[in-house]
Amino acid sequence: MKETFGEYIHKLRADNGLTLTKLAAALDIDQSTLSKIENGKRNVPVDVLPKLSKIFDLDLKQLEHEYFSEKIAEIIYPQEEPSQILKAAEEKAKYMRIKNQQQGKINF
Repeated sequence: MKETFGEYIHKLRADNGLTLTKLAAALDIDQSTLSKIENGKRNVPVDVLPKLSKIFDLDLKQLEHEYFSEKIAEIIYPQEEPSQILKAAEEKAKYMRIKNQQQGKINF
């Protein structure tokens, strides 16, 4: 997906013939909140993702990938070397995952 997550939601809504009011009600958010999300003036609450997945019959894991990739892109796009930042972040994420798993083990 090249568009923003909000633009993607707008496209899904329009392609499925849903009004702002109907989709907002299905997502259990204000119509004005949904409008701001679609226009890029507000972030999508992460708890909306499973509802979006179900409403539009989308793969939740793929939707999460798109959501989190946008969050990362928002942080790094002003930087001159985003690919190096992504590589360092991936290494740190792997380290954190391993460290977290090790903390769950008790050694006697």
